[in-house]
Amino acid sequence: MRRYACPASDRELRQGRRELARHRPDKAVRSLRTAVHACPAKRSSQLASALYWLALALLRLDRPELAIKSLASAKRLRPRGFASSAYTNRVNAYGMCRRARPELDDFYAFYSVKACSYLGSKKLGRFDSNSEKDMVTRLIGDAWRIMSRSGKLVGLSAAGKMKLFKSWPVAFPFFDLPAAARGKILTVDFQKGFKVGNCDCGLSLNEGAVE
Repeated sequence: MRRYACPASDRELRQGRRELARHRPDKAVRSLRTAVHACPAKRSSQLASALYWLALALLRLDRPELAIKSLASAKRLRPRGFASSAYTNRVNAYGMCRRARPELDDFYAFYSVKACSYLGSKKLGRFDSNSEKDMVTRLIGDAWRIMSRSGKLVGLSAAGKMKLFKSWPVAFPFFDLPAAARGKILTVDFQKGFKVGNCDCGLSLNEGAVE
């Protein structure tokens, strides 16, 4: 018997690989996740293998972000293994899934920064509706087009671009508030795209379309 044998993890890993060979990545993900959870941390080689195959299954399900996380974990366990090579080939300079073109890598990094900034100001940290998400996405897209046409990205490293992304303004439905009221959100009807009434800080707002 092999040292640190874990029959449950071994069995689920084999099953997950069989499901991948049968072109059933959804079933493979279930087995491979079970293999990861059942595998003891001291079996680093086996665990890295399970994480690698899990990443492949997630990629086939078009879940690149989760796949990258799985590859990153496998890379930490086996810095010189096959998972490390796969991670290097699939991850861009921002630590995100590599896109078809460098311009798309930049856009998705910018979107991530601005979407996280917006959601970070919300109490529950999530969009309240699809209409709100669509509006925020449109506003981020408008800001991206202005920035990309400005020429300010030319010659910048990924770190330099990230610094610019964080400082570049986006016209979210916020407004300047006194220090005591910072973090509050302008009341907006996201279905109609209009500001509504007064905010609870006491400042009077003019109704009108949100730009």
